[in-house]
Amino acid sequence: MNFPFEEKVEPESVRMSTKKLEKVVNTFKQQHANGGFPGGQLVVRRKGKVVVNEAIGVARGFRSKDSTSVLNATPETLFPVYSTGKPFAGVAIAILEDKGLLDINAPIAEIFSEFAKNGKDQITTLDVLTHRSGILLPHLAGKFEIWQNKEEMKKQLADAIPVHKRGTLAYQPSEFGWILSEVVSRIDGRELADFVEQEIITPLQLTDLQFELNDNKYDSIAHSYWQGKDKVMVAGFNVADNYESLANDPDFFKSRNTAFTLIANAASLAAFYEFLINGGITQNGERIVSEKTLKEYTTRQLFGWDKSVKTFLALGRGFMTGTLTPSLYGWWNTKQCFGHAGVFSCLAFGDYDTGVSVAIITNGNKGLGDLLKRFVPVSHGCRAACL
Repeated sequence: MNFPFEEKVEPESVRMSTKKLEKVVNTFKQQHANGGFPGGQLVVRRKGKVVVNEAIGVARGFRSKDSTSVLNATPETLFPVYSTGKPFAGVAIAILEDKGLLDINAPIAEIFSEFAKNGKDQITTLDVLTHRSGILLPHLAGKFEIWQNKEEMKKQLADAIPVHKRGTLAYQPSEFGWILSEVVSRIDGRELADFVEQEIITPLQLTDLQFELNDNKYDSIAHSYWQGKDKVMVAGFNVADNYESLANDPDFFKSRNTAFTLIANAASLAAFYEFLINGGITQNGERIVSEKTLKEYTTRQLFGWDKSVKTFLALGRGFMTGTLTPSLYGWWNTKQCFGHAGVFSCLAFGDYDTGVSVAIITNGNKGLGDLLKRFVPVSHGCRAACL
């Protein structure tokens, strides 16, 4: 099959251990067997080759009340991967910065004057990229009619009163995309989702990566399921409240907010991270962004206690990075890793040390503890398999 669904190669041909990768795949399958998630995908790439491409379980039809019949997960199945899409926004900003079109250290109000209201006059694009703007809008959760109204969203951003002082680390689940989309629109004229599609996804030939349903029939897209506690707070709102109804609503994706509407499969996400590991050069040899700028976005810029997620986070610019201590990317010494999680069910990342790129997509969500419990051993195993 064609990129990014090439035939798997023997792991040893790219200096990886077959035995260790088999253990990783078995761990992933056992998590599914133990009820960790209804269905999912796992893809591992190294040196331009695919060494793991697994799909397991059901993409939708997990609940007896589901309106559609059971749809089994295949390698091509598209899943909602939510915040796993945030790095695409980061790379889009990197491209604009690389071209000298955007100063990420300048106040956003210089190009979006209305944004200066209520003490937001000094907030920069860099503040948003690193989740330090202090702007949270939990009252907009589930307000699809507002999300789809560009003029109303501009007003919401202009009228927003920061919840935290500028410089405070407080993860922005939705606000990240809304603000950056307005920044890109003011500079380039295109919506951020369109910019990403035309300047990143198309050159990479990864058309399965989408920030809306496009021409795909809704019934062919995986559903996301909540399997955790009734209350899990993130950035001022309860993620668990009515999760399945909201997160699987077609209107959810119509806002095309790059912070949470990405639809993808693991093969395409792993290929995206391979492109990043290769320094911003596509398979056809086209450079999209300079390696120097890309490194600034994918390496750690800060580390601290996050007031939204209530945990320690290491961040680049639009990316979650690794640490010396345990992180989503493994048990130890993951400081050269960069990627992003999506809700509590997905993770995609690259590792500069080993050159491996990994995408783990599932459709079961329980909470941060479960995310770590499931993903850390899989991520660690993928990196440890490199010889």
